[in-house]
Amino acid sequence: MSEFMGLIYGRYEAKEEGFLPGGASLHSMMTPHGPDAAAFSKASTDKLQATRVADGTMAFMFESSFSMAVTRWAEETCGRLDHTYYKAWQPLTSHFNHEWKPESKKQDG
Repeated sequence: MSEFMGLIYGRYEAKEEGFLPGGASLHSMMTPHGPDAAAFSKASTDKLQATRVADGTMAFMFESSFSMAVTRWAEETCGRLDHTYYKAWQPLTSHFNHEWKPESKKQDG
């Protein structure tokens, strides 16, 4: 799936510092993407309860099974391409434990 997302107004909770109204992102097929490290950490440690996250926000997302790409103008001329976008995920750390196993269920009776 390719994904094109834009923020019309408000805030995008998964990338509050770097995704401003009028901005958009394009993730072509097989491109990793998602919340930045700060949003992941906050969501992973917040108290589990119902929370409203999009009050006062309007965003859109188009998904397609076709590959999408930016135009040459967008990439080279407009001067708005964020060449450091990937750095939002650099602080993420691995939480994978290859030795983890589910607890075995005790048999009744």
